[in-house]
Amino acid sequence: MSRESLRLHRTLGAALLGMISVVNGVLGCQGIADIPEVSFSPLCKEYCDTEFRVCTNLFGQYQDVPTCMQVCDILEKNAPNSSADFSNTVQCRLNRLNEADITGAATVDRQALCAAAGPGGGTQCTQASDSPDCEGYCTLYNGACNGSSKNPFGTVFGNDESGDVNACIEKCRAIQPATHLSVSGGQETPGYDWQSGRKSVDTLGCRLYYASRAAVEGEAGCETAGLRPSGPCLGSGDPICANFCKALLVACPTEDLKVYENEGQCNAVCNATELGTKQDTQTVNTIGCRNAHEFNALLIDAKGHCPHVSPLGAGVCGSSDAGVAGGNCEAYCSLAEVACPVGYASNFPGGSDCIERCLMFGKADGDYSVKLAKAGRDTLQCRTLYVTRALEALAKPGATPADADTACKAVFGGDPCVD
Repeated sequence: MSRESLRLHRTLGAALLGMISVVNGVLGCQGIADIPEVSFSPLCKEYCDTEFRVCTNLFGQYQDVPTCMQVCDILEKNAPNSSADFSNTVQCRLNRLNEADITGAATVDRQALCAAAGPGGGTQCTQASDSPDCEGYCTLYNGACNGSSKNPFGTVFGNDESGDVNACIEKCRAIQPATHLSVSGGQETPGYDWQSGRKSVDTLGCRLYYASRAAVEGEAGCETAGLRPSGPCLGSGDPICANFCKALLVACPTEDLKVYENEGQCNAVCNATELGTKQDTQTVNTIGCRNAHEFNALLIDAKGHCPHVSPLGAGVCGSSDAGVAGGNCEAYCSLAEVACPVGYASNFPGGSDCIERCLMFGKADGDYSVKLAKAGRDTLQCRTLYVTRALEALAKPGATPADADTACKAVFGGDPCVD
């Protein structure tokens, strides 16, 4: 089905559902299942009627009935006539609602069951239980938006594409999961509700909320529903290192693509790098620039973009004033000064000649990967690997500068970064 056909279907469905909402308001307690509607199945009517009766207030999974019905329609078309439980089906969600409706069910159990009955399916209404809500989200995003949204770099790379549902689930693992306020302890716990999702910024909960809305609104909702954070799901404020590193390890997972040895190392380097602006498309040595390119790696081309997300920035996330190599050297010098201040001061007095001398290192204008850096010899890549190891050592609880001494020697041309 084309995007225009999808848009027309959703528009007509939303209009009809709006009429249902008005009639419901007049009829008071009469359920939506009592009102004839040819566009939606009896199962969807039963599901949404039960949803709004059982999962109220902070347990609510949908902002309104039209959203519930349109989401149900997409889920049902993804698995037509399926009565399977513990799968990404409407029937599974209805079963969870019926469990939540049992008299005397504990409040905390009802919250968990309502989350499983929602658009994402939680850990119960899915066959990808290790990635809560991803299968439901990907089904909605593909059904409402064809799995496609705009790339912030304009037409250079084309649209962001999530792929089919299975491919989308793998990419969805890069996103922080949905959380909501636990009714039992007043703390954030895993799970989705629409009110928490709408306010949660760079999480799967935010994307799931807008994917649900896109089922009604069409393209206007699709631009915020994509895997790359944008609009309300991007939010204001600085890039968040935990989000950046989680996404990076999914976007660049193989030995040929890895730019950090582990997530802790990534976080240590992130905390030592200027944060900048989220999803920055400018050529600057910031996490914001790398944040934009990690989603290019995830959604466009991993081989082409993973080097840009690296500690060096591979000449893309770094100043271009001194050419491509200058961009790499800007990153190396700024990290070396933070990780190894004593060695930096003795090797580059005043810091003024660091970039100039860096340009003479082997492969100063090259790409970066952990595999390439481990090849040794006096290259910028080898030295940078030991910068990241020094920062990782210093980030551990109770660490002292002495814990980074061995790595710092290699940062300035010691073994194994020698010819």
